[in-house]
Amino acid sequence: MLRYLGLGHRQFGLFPLVSGGRLNWEFYAVVQGRCGPVLQPDTPPLLRSNTLWVFPSGSRHGWGGDGPRRAYITAFHFGSVPEQIQAAVRQNGHLELPLRPAECRRLVALATELREHFHRPTNLSELIFQGALVELSLLVLKKLQVPEVPLPDGHAKRAVENALFWFTEHIRQNPSVAEVADHVHVSASTLRRLFRQIRNESPAQAFSRIRLETAMRLMSQTNAKLEIVAEECGYSCTSDFCRAFKARHGSTPNQWRRRILKTPAHARNWTAAA
Repeated sequence: MLRYLGLGHRQFGLFPLVSGGRLNWEFYAVVQGRCGPVLQPDTPPLLRSNTLWVFPSGSRHGWGGDGPRRAYITAFHFGSVPEQIQAAVRQNGHLELPLRPAECRRLVALATELREHFHRPTNLSELIFQGALVELSLLVLKKLQVPEVPLPDGHAKRAVENALFWFTEHIRQNPSVAEVADHVHVSASTLRRLFRQIRNESPAQAFSRIRLETAMRLMSQTNAKLEIVAEECGYSCTSDFCRAFKARHGSTPNQWRRRILKTPAHARNWTAAA
């Protein structure tokens, strides 16, 4: 999958690189100094610093530099790239993206990590190359702010169900929406959109209801004190629990408990009341 790996200083101003056509997809970055792609013969390059370029296979371009001054580059060539990268490049011919200093350092570190596997492959090398391609692709797509593609209804429903299940399993820690989203492998914004799509409510509203329903179950089926109920349902203190309960049900937890315990067990319908 990784067809070429480049890392180090180049003097393209003195020794320009000419290509008759790229066989692979190219992620090329200048992390120190300046250089730039030569897109047309006899046309000087637009020199850039701290920049990442992505070129498709078949691209005919070279590289030029800043006179005798050296540039430090990283270059990764792959036989194929994710469809999202292909689509972005199709719109523009190639991509040119600015890099922050931390991103420059990461690209150098990534190339260094890959060097041993590139020259002395092991049975893990292809997986490591695939991970590098994913990292580079995500770096590019996040900079392009590519919109997230909506999940099909079946996947959307499953993601919502997994989120509800995971929250219920970890209710004592009262995880945030972002934490739940991370554990079901979507972004927090996507999780909110999916909840609106599938349940017509926000994750926060659903999680709040789960906490209160769990509290009602504990109060109706056990003799646990309110502070224990609050702790088991992820409330920071009993007063927070009482305040949330009264806001939803119009009575305190103790008032509700006394009322529900007077009702015969077969007639209780507290879940529906929630």
